[in-house]
Amino acid sequence: MNRRKFVSSLSLLALNSAYSLPSALAAHLEVETLGSPWLKNIDHYAIRSHEVGDVIAVGVKRSPVWLTEALQIPDDQPLDLVYVLDGGGVLGLVSAIADAQLVSGLKPGFPPLLLVGLDYPEGRPNARTRDYTHSDLAVPLSAEKQPPEDTIGGADNFLRFLENELDPMLRSRYNISDRPAGLLGDSYGGTFAFHALRRQSKIFDRFFLGSPGLFNTKVNYLDQFEELLQGELVNDTKLYLSFGSLEMNGGLKTYEDMGTNFNKLVSILRRSSNRQLSFRSKVYNDHTHVTVVAPAFNDALLYLYGPHQPRD
Repeated sequence: MNRRKFVSSLSLLALNSAYSLPSALAAHLEVETLGSPWLKNIDHYAIRSHEVGDVIAVGVKRSPVWLTEALQIPDDQPLDLVYVLDGGGVLGLVSAIADAQLVSGLKPGFPPLLLVGLDYPEGRPNARTRDYTHSDLAVPLSAEKQPPEDTIGGADNFLRFLENELDPMLRSRYNISDRPAGLLGDSYGGTFAFHALRRQSKIFDRFFLGSPGLFNTKVNYLDQFEELLQGELVNDTKLYLSFGSLEMNGGLKTYEDMGTNFNKLVSILRRSSNRQLSFRSKVYNDHTHVTVVAPAFNDALLYLYGPHQPRD
């Protein structure tokens, strides 16, 4: 699948002033509509982010018209917005799960969603290591003097891109409900989801942290998060966390470090009495960092958007 083709010969187009973005950056935000989308029924853009200082690929995926018509879902029904990190790889999976749940007869009630995949254009470096990590919230994967996309520490910039540039643009262009968005991330995507939760970004109220890359660093962010839960949250929050058992005890130190901190995070959540927070966590038996992705995304979507399930 040619999922991230970038038409480099085209210049980026300025956004129409009707988008009404909330900052001075808005007047200069540049967007290009790409002609080779990752999937069917998708709007595919390349956005030059002033916050990140790079071009981000964005795919906006809706359920196919034949499906919404068959389910008699009104055309003008506002959709809940859900961001999918590493979208070039997993947006298709998430979309298939979401569409399948729309037609579930045993547990009806799953809503149509507007899924927004985030990635990088074809022909440009994949900078997830840079954008999904805080400077002291992850382990560098490469030696010094590597290209910027292989460094760490850009999570705050990427979060500002979502808050100040992308989210207002999407809400002006699409029929989106007035509720905050969901944020789904696996691995370093889970690292970023935890970062956005810890930063208490007001644009999110539902989070999936799949095998999050949380490592032992100089700053104890887990203790800070536990302290955060003693106060009022910016939104009522729903959270799903997952990990593979073979990550946790398979003999690889990096994954085992992540697993230790995953367990610490779950313990913090279980101790919390914050009335605004509900969560569910699951360790998937006999699954690795790779094989856990599909079942975890399925369960995360069901918990975050499906029929109500009680807190663990």
